[in-house]
Amino acid sequence: MKLFCEKLNGFINSLLTKMTIENKSKNTIKTYTHTYKMFIEFCEQSDKELSFETLREDDIYSYISYRSSIMNKQGELSASTINSIVSHLKRLFIHIERNSNELLDFSKVFDDIKIKPTKKIPKGLSDKELSKLDIYIKDTINNPGITYQALRNILLLKLMLLGGLRASETLTIKLSDFIADGEFYKISFFGKGKKHRIVYVLKSDFKDELELFKTKFNIQDSSLIALTSNDTVMDRFQLSDAMKYIYKLSNIKVSGVHILRHTAAKRLLANNVNITVVQSILGHSSIQSTTIYTNPTEEIMRAEMLKVKL
Repeated sequence: MKLFCEKLNGFINSLLTKMTIENKSKNTIKTYTHTYKMFIEFCEQSDKELSFETLREDDIYSYISYRSSIMNKQGELSASTINSIVSHLKRLFIHIERNSNELLDFSKVFDDIKIKPTKKIPKGLSDKELSKLDIYIKDTINNPGITYQALRNILLLKLMLLGGLRASETLTIKLSDFIADGEFYKISFFGKGKKHRIVYVLKSDFKDELELFKTKFNIQDSSLIALTSNDTVMDRFQLSDAMKYIYKLSNIKVSGVHILRHTAAKRLLANNVNITVVQSILGHSSIQSTTIYTNPTEEIMRAEMLKVKL
């Protein structure tokens, strides 16, 4: 087993090097790295003697179960997460096929693995939860003893909640990316798939935080917002932990980072913003991705039905 893990680790390192040369994003590489690190841990703990020749579909499902058991306290793995894990592993074993001195074929291992996602309406924060979040933000910003980490986390949260940015996009924003444009800040950056994106946010929503960054903490315009106290860039796991901490302090029972972007989308559509404009704000390549947010809430359905009652 030790030899298998050592060989596997060698192929993992060469694939990650290849992805770096291919200019894949840091967040993509970190996500793949996490999958592979966990797979190595699974292999090391497995009761079965694994090898490239004996690897089977059941072993992949066992790994998914292993990941699910680790996630138990945080909730079950979603279908999309499982499909991503399988995709990461499939890419690794294709890489092994192409670079091994042995004649290997893993197609039968992965060909039939496909988890069908359940159709879910994306959940956003309720008005009550948004109100609690707003109170926490105002109290924290007005506190003379505010820490750098608390200020940074609030600014990152607002970029997702009010600007509709993805978590990965939020981690790339610098102070200098906020360009004054009338009553807005224009933020220009490269989003998913390295596509150029522009979003507008109200100055009034960000002015206090940006000013505190520069005056209280002397942060330079060229600096990334998502920096740790050690001047390293936060990763998605650290961002998730930061948002989880804010939710806890705000006394709201929600989880995840993406719920903030969901909330941004749902609020735009609830205020009758044209769906093609919402598509552009969110950076969706297809309008089909935006239509998942168009499902009316129960409150909206009740209100609309009152309009047509006899």
